[in-house]
Amino acid sequence: MKVYVGVSGGVDSSVALYLLKKQGYDVVAVFFKLEKDESLSRCCNISNAEIVARKFEIPFIEIDVSEEFNVLVKEYFFKSLKEGFTPNPCTVCNEKIKFGIGFEKTKLLFGDGLFATGHYARNEDLHLKKGIDPIKDQSYMLWRLKKEDLKNIIFPLGTYLKSEVKKIAESLDLPQSKESEDLCFVKGNIKDTIKEILKEKEGNIINKFGNILGKHKGVQFYTIGQRSGLNVSYKEPLYVIDTDPITNTVVLGTYEDCLFKGAELTEVNFLEEVEPDKIYKAKVRYQSKPADCLVKNTNGQIEVEFLEKQFAVTKGQSLVVYDNDIIVLGGVIKRAIK
Repeated sequence: MKVYVGVSGGVDSSVALYLLKKQGYDVVAVFFKLEKDESLSRCCNISNAEIVARKFEIPFIEIDVSEEFNVLVKEYFFKSLKEGFTPNPCTVCNEKIKFGIGFEKTKLLFGDGLFATGHYARNEDLHLKKGIDPIKDQSYMLWRLKKEDLKNIIFPLGTYLKSEVKKIAESLDLPQSKESEDLCFVKGNIKDTIKEILKEKEGNIINKFGNILGKHKGVQFYTIGQRSGLNVSYKEPLYVIDTDPITNTVVLGTYEDCLFKGAELTEVNFLEEVEPDKIYKAKVRYQSKPADCLVKNTNGQIEVEFLEKQFAVTKGQSLVVYDNDIIVLGGVIKRAIK
């Protein structure tokens, strides 16, 4: 059976390529060109990808998705920042570019097949599950994948530890490459890049009572839970607890003010049926610890209520709900609930 493997030139996708060929699949390496100028990408290395494909005697193809990536990922990212959100562009890229347009373009040009990547996640009996490596698990970044699409997807690294993958790469003498980065399209300092795209606009920094504490140069430079770079003197540590692009204000409060009971979600993707009153686990960011929660559906409005308040529940970030190691649903945080 033919399997297209999305390769970046990194160790993970290279080992995925090797494992699938070893398992007897008809493997084709696919490099998705995300930038017109490939030197702009911070984590993809087409030279390494081609070297690995030649080493394993695997066909190599390049699919240009740069225009779609620019509109659907990069423009989405900066638009979200302008609207006061802190987005997860990788989740959008996975859904719309790699597993979406990129895979569809590949099949259109070269025929039907399955699709595989080097993500540390598992697809078992059409259930999207965590990878077994608790540190490297990347299922959080895949919550936008549709359940009906799982029948065409393979994650060969889901049952491996990162340390095991590194050893395989070393034994095969594969080219070494740096790890993938969340904002692969941003070169240099993120704030400098934001300044180039979004104009600075001075506004007030206030406390929760509306008192002015200082000035800022744009709500796009702040995120919920931020403590550094506020340039405000106060008797106790302050954190960003809200941003409002309409009034152009940044709101500060104490640590306790940055604790939230839950979140209202938008763009919700259900991968499993939700059981009423069942206690699930949810992550409010990639590296956060899963917390006990309830999922509430009120006339189609999905809210997640935590049993204990969570720090810095952030507008625009992904919230992913798990039942043990199975993803139940994911969504974008529209509003944090006090």
